[in-house]
Amino acid sequence: MQIRQGTANDLPFIRDLTKRATDSTYFIEGMGDAATATVARYVDMSTGVFENALASDNHSVIVTTQGDDLLGYVIVIHDNPEIDWIMVDPAAHGLGAGKALMIAALDALAERKPHATVRLSVVAHNERAKAFYRKFGFLVTGPIPGRDIPTVEMQRAA
Repeated sequence: MQIRQGTANDLPFIRDLTKRATDSTYFIEGMGDAATATVARYVDMSTGVFENALASDNHSVIVTTQGDDLLGYVIVIHDNPEIDWIMVDPAAHGLGAGKALMIAALDALAERKPHATVRLSVVAHNERAKAFYRKFGFLVTGPIPGRDIPTVEMQRAA
């Protein structure tokens, strides 16, 4: 497994990877249309968000690959330290791709603001993701209002 900076060459793979990752985390029994609409919106936005982040001095884009396969990506925001998007192909769960991305993301954020609190958001029902983030010192700080799917913020103190 390799970790590297994202490039424009990764763009053709972002949409499909985001679809697979969001399909596995956003669907909630009984939410039907709201979950479907949210997944569709994230998938539609993903390539543009990735491309804009590549062009921004305020963002870092990091990917993990195995051979020619993109396993996941993370986008971080530096000015208000945040892990904005982290997507791992469900087929790569348990292989260390998410851990490698999280370590690289936290290192990138610490390079610019070594003592800053880092935040992220996660679907409230995604216990697997919350447990994963807790391993890195993140704690749930509360709900994020106004989302189609219940979402919580997590923070990691410096």
